[in-house]
Amino acid sequence: MNTGWVVYGILLAVGAFLVFDLRKGIHPTIIVILAVLAGAGVGLVGIFQGSNTNVDNGLIALHTLGAQTVMLAGNVMAIATGANGARIGLSRRHSTASIALGTAGLIAFPLFMADALTGWMWNIGLLERAVIYPIMISHALLASSIAARRLPVTPPPTSLPIHATS
Repeated sequence: MNTGWVVYGILLAVGAFLVFDLRKGIHPTIIVILAVLAGAGVGLVGIFQGSNTNVDNGLIALHTLGAQTVMLAGNVMAIATGANGARIGLSRRHSTASIALGTAGLIAFPLFMADALTGWMWNIGLLERAVIYPIMISHALLASSIAARRLPVTPPPTSLPIHATS
């Protein structure tokens, strides 16, 4: 799983550079910066696990930094891609969904942080997923929109005629 997080972070950053043209102004540049931050954050989460060993040796600080970076940058990226949906080829429905997902993730973030920092730990996994899943879903929406826009449309294969023989 940790390798998956690192690969996801690398692919997110590289993909942003491949998809968004930085020469087209501030909007794609902001999205790429957010993608790089989120990618670096999720990479740190994969490299420095939230284990008891890392709590004892102090490396949990890097895990925490990565987690908070991806949680904030990822959800702001979802809002930024949705807000610039027309410029980047998202449908209105995908743009609205991306904004709603990022907003939901940002609303869940302080709840997650309050739960973690107070030590209450009331269903921390649920709150963590409430922050992270909107990011992943918005990335899937963005990828599917880009793929749909770039894939050639081919007609379905025609069926062969059926001849009855007697």
